[in-house]
Amino acid sequence: MGRRKLNIACIFGGELHSGGGFQTQLSTLLELEKIEDCSVLVFILTKDSEGILKAYGFKPIYLNLTWLDKAFMFMARQNCFFRFAHKYHLKNKFEKILQQYNIDLIYFLSPSSLALDLVCHNYIFTVWDLCHRDFCEFPEVNFYREFENREMLYTKVLKKAIAVLTDSDLGRENAIRRYNLDENRVYVAHYLPSVNVKETDYIDIRAKYNLNIPYIYYPAQFWAHKNHVYIIDGISILRKEGINIAAVFSGSDKGNLDYVLKYAEEKGASSLVKYIGFVPNEEIYHLYKQSLALVMPSYFGPTNIPPLEAFAIGTPVIYSDLAGLRDQVGDAALLCDLKEPESLADQIKMLLNNKEKREELINKGYVRLKELQSRSINNVLPKIIEDYIVKLKCWKR
Repeated sequence: MGRRKLNIACIFGGELHSGGGFQTQLSTLLELEKIEDCSVLVFILTKDSEGILKAYGFKPIYLNLTWLDKAFMFMARQNCFFRFAHKYHLKNKFEKILQQYNIDLIYFLSPSSLALDLVCHNYIFTVWDLCHRDFCEFPEVNFYREFENREMLYTKVLKKAIAVLTDSDLGRENAIRRYNLDENRVYVAHYLPSVNVKETDYIDIRAKYNLNIPYIYYPAQFWAHKNHVYIIDGISILRKEGINIAAVFSGSDKGNLDYVLKYAEEKGASSLVKYIGFVPNEEIYHLYKQSLALVMPSYFGPTNIPPLEAFAIGTPVIYSDLAGLRDQVGDAALLCDLKEPESLADQIKMLLNNKEKREELINKGYVRLKELQSRSINNVLPKIIEDYIVKLKCWKR
C-alpha cells in the first residue's frame, strides 16, 4: 500500500496590491500542485485574495481570526502565560483549524508572524529578504520599530522551522550567518516569474498613456528603497543631451509617491514621468514588451521578480550593480552604479543605439531564466517533503 499524501497548509498572506509578494506566492502555489507527495490546502488571511485564487482552481479557506482570537494568541506568546496554556493543552483558533483539516505541515509562503503561534505543528518558513540588516537606513525597515519586529520574528521562528527557504545563495549565507542556523535546513529556491507574463490581446501602451517618445518601465511600489529618484536623475541627464526618454512607473503608493513626483518637478522632468498606478494584469505583458528596457535601480534584494518577468517576455534589463542582485541576472543584464546616475544614462543610450546589444541581452535573458528555474521550488520542496514524511511516521499515520 502506498503512503498517503502529506497534507500541507499553505498560508497565503497579502493582497493583490501588495505587488510582487502576491505574485510570488501565487506562482509557488501553482508549482506545488505538480508535486505528487502532497495535498495542498490554501489558507488566506484576507478575503481580498479569494476570488483570484478561485480563478486558478484553488478553494481557499479563510482564517477568520477575530480581535479576541488575536488577543489570545498574543497572550499565549508571553512566557507568563505559556506554562498555563501548556498545562491545560490550550490551543489558539489557528491551530484548532489546522487540526480540523488534519494538517501535517504548514508552509508559510511569505514571512508571517503566525509562525509564532504554532505549538503543535511543524512548518516551513520563507525568508524573502534580510534587507533590514543590509540597508537599515531606509525608513520602511527602520522606523516605528520595524527593524526590531523583523529581528524578533526571524530570531524566534527560523531555528524552529524544519526548513527555511531563501531566494539566493547570498540570501542563504546571510540567514545562516546572522541567525546561527543549521545549514542543512536552509535551502535556495529561486523565485518564479509571475503568472502575468503571458501574452494577451494587444494593447498599444504608448497610445493608451499618451507617450510620444520611447519609454523605460519600472513596476515597483513606492518605497524609498525602490530608488525611483535615480531614474529621474538619469533621464534628466539624457534630456540635457537632447535625448527624451519617458519613465513609466506602476505600483501602489507606500508613502513615497508624492516625494518622487515633487522630485521630478524640481528636476524639470515632470513631463517625462508617467505614473499609471496599479495596472490591470492584461497590461503587464505589453508594458514590458513595448518598453526600451526594464530599469530597476532597487537597493533591496538580493533578488527581485521584475527581472525574471522581463527575461520571460523578452525585454532588456538594467539592474542595480549590487551584491546578490548582479548574481541574479549574471551577464543577461546591464548594471548601473547607484551612486552615478550617469551610469544609467549611458546604459539607456547603449540600448537606443545598439540593436545588436539589445537582441543579445534578450537572448541571454531567456537562457538565464532557465538556469534560475532549475533551482525553483518544485526542485527543492520534494526533498524536504520526502525527508519529513519519513520522520512523521514516527508519531503520525
